[in-house]
Amino acid sequence: MDHDLRLEGYAFTLRPVQLEDAAFIVDLRTSDPQRVRYLHAVPRDAELQRQWLARYFERAGDYYWVLERRHGHGEPEGLVGIYDLDPDRRCAVWGRWVLRPGSLAAPECALLIYRAAFELLQLDMVYSLTAADNVRVLSFHESCGLQRGETLPNYFDLDSGPQHAVKHICTKESWPAIRERLAEQAQRIAARIAPPK
Repeated sequence: MDHDLRLEGYAFTLRPVQLEDAAFIVDLRTSDPQRVRYLHAVPRDAELQRQWLARYFERAGDYYWVLERRHGHGEPEGLVGIYDLDPDRRCAVWGRWVLRPGSLAAPECALLIYRAAFELLQLDMVYSLTAADNVRVLSFHESCGLQRGETLPNYFDLDSGPQHAVKHICTKESWPAIRERLAEQAQRIAARIAPPK
């Protein structure tokens, strides 16, 4: 969806994805073998990615962002999205979450995407679906205080084969406690990576 929703955090910002991000998206989604095994495959072709983005811009209920560093040259740090928005149930999926290897942005990226869900889009619930073998991401979601939901058998058809999906849920009622936990982590990380004065 072609949107103009932007969020600024302590060390990072979310800005809408643009056609010019195609090469960055392809590189980020294909360059790390450890990460690729948990992602839907994308061709190593920036033109095909631009075509996908052109179709994405026309889809309602689909929001895609680039996560950038606030300081310096606004270098892209990752990608994240909210999609499959159900306006009647006021819920959506958040995903397409990919960060640069070694990034410290996970807590603040999660904080920003939940802010987008609850403060900008006024959703009642947002959930993520994670490959059951992706132990690091599952652990991250649970450390944030998210409610673990159902496991969906063979939900993902990945290059590494079929994968069960684990659902983690954040409701607008649980959001304040999760926001506090993520904000504390994000502030600590922002202080560590802040440019020298």
